[in-house]
Amino acid sequence: MTLRVENLTKSYPAQGEGDAVPVLAGLEATVGQGRFVSLIGPSGCGKTTLLRIIAGLEPADQGRVLLDGQAMTKPSARVGMVFQQYALLPWRTCLGNVELGLEMAGRGAAQRRQEARAYLDAFGLAEFAGRYPHQLSGGMQQRVAIARTLILGPELVLMDEPFGSLDSQTRNALQEFLLKVWSGRGDTIVFVTHNVDEAVFLSDEVLVLSARPARVLKRLLIDEPRPRDRTSQASNAVRREILDLLSSQREI
Repeated sequence: MTLRVENLTKSYPAQGEGDAVPVLAGLEATVGQGRFVSLIGPSGCGKTTLLRIIAGLEPADQGRVLLDGQAMTKPSARVGMVFQQYALLPWRTCLGNVELGLEMAGRGAAQRRQEARAYLDAFGLAEFAGRYPHQLSGGMQQRVAIARTLILGPELVLMDEPFGSLDSQTRNALQEFLLKVWSGRGDTIVFVTHNVDEAVFLSDEVLVLSARPARVLKRLLIDEPRPRDRTSQASNAVRREILDLLSSQREI
């Protein structure tokens, strides 16, 4: 599977007597099969908007999103999305949330429950199957949200700052957990983050975006083998380059 973003342009309408707000400016990108690619850029530059357009949740003004050459203009089972705020249904148990997508797809009750239990076991959540979201830690809730997305077998997984609200220790643990899950599945992941360390630790490639309206400033390849040393000389060099690029976009 190859994701191709071609000349994406997007503006939001003017409010009152104000001007329209340009968000994306002819953005171009290509993501290859099985790659882990992070998007990083200044706050408000359009990263979430880009993910939503790729997911088919909102239209672009111009340009197109292609999966293996097929234009994507609406939500598809080929694409899954994980949000920062978990979006778990509070009235459903951990197990019930994981099997939600299978239920909506018309899977039989016994089959979907069996599959959901297998995912909970693989994600270290088997003993919490009957708990409700408010009874889980933030890290556990996010694992449930990731399981709920992956159980549907998407080819492309979009992740919008999924660890942004977590403390640093939980965040680091979930980064390692995500890499373990990803390495066993071979999904293609596009991951939005504001955290430079996170992008360098996780990614095969980092796309550094400009200030709004966003375009790709630079595509950085990270060739370090995994598991990575977060403080290695190579990681520090990439980190400095990203920080320099982001600093060049800072408004004075």
